[in-house]
Amino acid sequence: MHRALLILALAAPLACDESADPAPFMGDDAFVRDPALDVELVSAHGDAISHATGDNCMRCHQENGPGPGRFTAAGTLHDEAGAPYPDGLVELRSAPDGMGDLVAAIEVDGLGNFYTTEALPLPATALFPTVYSADGARQNFMPFPTSSGACNVCHAGGFGVRLPEG
Repeated sequence: MHRALLILALAAPLACDESADPAPFMGDDAFVRDPALDVELVSAHGDAISHATGDNCMRCHQENGPGPGRFTAAGTLHDEAGAPYPDGLVELRSAPDGMGDLVAAIEVDGLGNFYTTEALPLPATALFPTVYSADGARQNFMPFPTSSGACNVCHAGGFGVRLPEG
């Protein structure tokens, strides 16, 4: 019994050390972002500088993250089998199925990723995404609008942004 009390007495100061505040984590309002990271970035056909295909791009490329650029829309385009699809196109419009006013056209890079730091009206104005194959012959669209440009948050795993078979 005395031994257990002695161990608790010795461990108590270690458990109550309030001076060891944890460092702010990515996404936390206290995260300090280097202003040099606030650069313009827009994906382009053929580029192979992106990474983390299929991941939530905006986890790092945001106001409280360590990635260069603050993305306003980003994600990965996949073919019908689920592999990354390079050099396609993503349009954000005011109506579904490629209709309505064109708000933004984002080229998919050579690795299948698309991203932009250009100002978009999201989340105040919901938009309808439509994706196109490299030759424009195949397309797929969301029948309902989205107020988020973080495409890979919902379109992850087996639910990736996909083009139909051609």
